[in-house]
Amino acid sequence: MIVGSRRALKPRHRPIPESGPLKWWNVLLSSLAALLLAAILLAWFAPVRWLAPWLDARLHGIELRGLSGSVWDGRADALVLADGTELGRLHWTVSRRALLGRLQGHIALTGPMLDAAGDFLRAGDTLRWHDVRLRFALDRLVPPPVTPFGRPRGELRGTLAEIVLRGGWPLSMDGQLRWTGAAIDDPEGTVALGDLAAIVTAREGVIQARLQDDGRGPLRLDGHLQASPLGWRLQAALAPRGDQPALARWLTRLGPPDALGVVHLQRGAGLGAVPASTGVSR
Repeated sequence: MIVGSRRALKPRHRPIPESGPLKWWNVLLSSLAALLLAAILLAWFAPVRWLAPWLDARLHGIELRGLSGSVWDGRADALVLADGTELGRLHWTVSRRALLGRLQGHIALTGPMLDAAGDFLRAGDTLRWHDVRLRFALDRLVPPPVTPFGRPRGELRGTLAEIVLRGGWPLSMDGQLRWTGAAIDDPEGTVALGDLAAIVTAREGVIQARLQDDGRGPLRLDGHLQASPLGWRLQAALAPRGDQPALARWLTRLGPPDALGVVHLQRGAGLGAVPASTGVSR
């Protein structure tokens, strides 16, 4: 009698069903991953109009009208101040590194009375600007700027290679300002000043500005301005270049001229003011 051999039967391994808590934990992780991916995609391609209510609530009365583009590359047809003054068209680009906490980009504002553009980077509590360009058409500013010496006219242009701000005050700065076609409107008429310039620097929160004329205009100017959060001080020598009776009369409003017709202007306030022993009014 032949006895047939039997193969050893191997037990089949069946997958162990997931217990209840483990199953729901995997579902939760998968859902969170999907939501995170969706949020990233929304943030990556989000149109700026979605953020319009959020922006309006944080601009303290400033309004952006005609929004278009994305959060990262957007435009506003009009930037309007709280008093209704329309400054111009606004265009911005923001790096998507902002999603990782590094806010940097470029802003450009173009309008009839103000042009401004520059690159920015926020790091902690400081705001750093590079390659800033500014233009103020003083004749078109609304409301018009008013000083104790009359209404300024002309165009003010500025370039800032770099400026670092903390709490709104410059910690460091390198730039220059130029006032072309400078003039002052006073009750007796318009007084021409020529083209004036300032070289501006700031180190450790102290601003220094050297004030000069271009050497050809009706006003001779040589001055220095210093300012800090504690105070400011201005010292300048001003005189007409040649026969300028209207300018000479206007300069007497700043102070009495010396024997050569030069007005020595000194003003200050706070801890940076001119010492009281000089007899200069504050």
